[in-house]
This record gives sequence, C-alpha cells and structure tokens, in this order.
Amino acid sequence: MAGPLHARLADRLLSGRGDQGFGPRPNTPAEPEPTALAVIALDDEAGRTWLRNAQRPDGSLTLPRGVVMNDSPTSLAAIALGPGPAQDRAAQYLEHHLAITTASSTAIPLRGPSHGWAWVDGTFGWVEPTSRAVLALRLARRTSPALDDGIAVLTERQCEQGGWNYGNRTVWGTDLEPYVQTTAMGLLALQGPAAPDTAAAALSVLERQWEQEPGALSLALSLTALELHGRADPHRDRIVARLSAEFDETSFFDDTVATAWAAIATGDRWEQLQVTS
Repeated sequence: MAGPLHARLADRLLSGRGDQGFGPRPNTPAEPEPTALAVIALDDEAGRTWLRNAQRPDGSLTLPRGVVMNDSPTSLAAIALGPGPAQDRAAQYLEHHLAITTASSTAIPLRGPSHGWAWVDGTFGWVEPTSRAVLALRLARRTSPALDDGIAVLTERQCEQGGWNYGNRTVWGTDLEPYVQTTAMGLLALQGPAAPDTAAAALSVLERQWEQEPGALSLALSLTALELHGRADPHRDRIVARLSAEFDETSFFDDTVATAWAAIATGDRWEQLQVTS
C-alpha cells in the first residue's frame, strides 16, 4: 500500500518532468530509461506517448552517445508501453538482438554458449540488461529461444553462493561475490517457475545482504524483488525507513532512475512487474 514516502517520490518525479518525458535529472531532456521507469511508477500516459514517439522503426529505444548506441532501454520501455503494437515491436527487437558470445577461457570460464543481452548492441552480455530483457519478454508473454537463452545466462552465471556479480561468476580462478543491485534485478527476471533453484539461492543472498549495500537504487530494487517473490514482510518497514532517511538527506541526488524505482517499490506499481504465467 502506498504511503507518505511514495507520495513524496511521485511529486518529485512529476515536478521534474520535461516535455512529456523524463530526463536523468529533473528538468533535463527526456531519455528512454528514466521515462520508462517514471511511466511504470506513475502510470503516466504522457510519458508513454513520449516513448511511442521515440521508438525507432526497428522497435528499439536507444540512447546515442557519440559512436555508441545504447539500446538497453528497450526492455524497460517495452514494459512501460504495455500491451499493444509498440510493445510487440520492442519485444521483437529484443528477440533478434542478443549479445555476442565468446569462447570459454582460463581467464573467464563459461558454462555454456548462451548470449543474454548487452548494454550496447553487438557487445558481450551482462546480468542487468539480460535480467531486464527476460522480464520484459515474460511480461509481454513471449515464448522464444531468446527468452530461454536469457534464463540460461542467469542460471549459468550465478555466483557460487547465489546471486549475481555484474557479468561472470569466476575470473582468473577467483569466485566473484554477488552484489545486491544485480541480485535484485536478476530476481525480477526469475519470478515463478522460470528457474526456482537459482531464484531461491539468490533470495537467500538478498535477504542476508540488502542492508550491506547502501544507496537508494539498491534499496528500491531489493524491496521490489522481495515484494515480487512474496518475501517483503520481514524487511519492508526497515527498507522504507532507510529510503525515507536517504531521501530526506540527499533527495537521491536528483537521480530520476533511483527516484522512480523507489516510487515503484513503495507504492503498488511493483505489481505491474509481476509475472503471472
């Protein structure tokens, strides 16, 4: 149930809106990722219209930076757009733009040839963009080899103790440690029957470690993941209190992405990320 913090966060998002969309900071030019998250947090139709207008003919939503074209916002935009032709185009783009794969090596041993998704089209896959794409395809009710591949990546690259590092589980013979933010994002993707053993190990990590990784984004994603997996009750009040204290002290440094995730987590909009089949 939404409370006072959620109302404050929603007001902050709305007061910083640009021309329909939302920028990375209040009153800055709109970009796909902060707009998509604000749309999810607020059920904001103006922002949804901005996303439709920003969608490229191939279905992607991108953030160009010099010669680099970051297409990772496509997943979050697909979720925000909701059912319809625009979401279908975004999902089709995801299905046909998997990350590159590479051979297993002594430095980075890989368990399988799975691809996942990258931050930038044509590069190696990482846990967070893979998790976002898996969640988007599951919410769009897509069944495809790409979705199976993404779930395999999350299973194969889980750390030894559960949860996820940024991209791999082992480097040069050293088992990497899981991080709260990446573990929470992986759990958003692996709701329900997708990979129950992998999800259970990750939940164990998240419930032990969420207090150890400061920052609004990690806290908000932790609460969202715990809500979606039905494990929030022992943690909710403490996470909300931590978020509220940080918002009082820093206003999340005017970070629209963190503010939107916190609004999703502290209201009832996290239910829009719930995979039901």
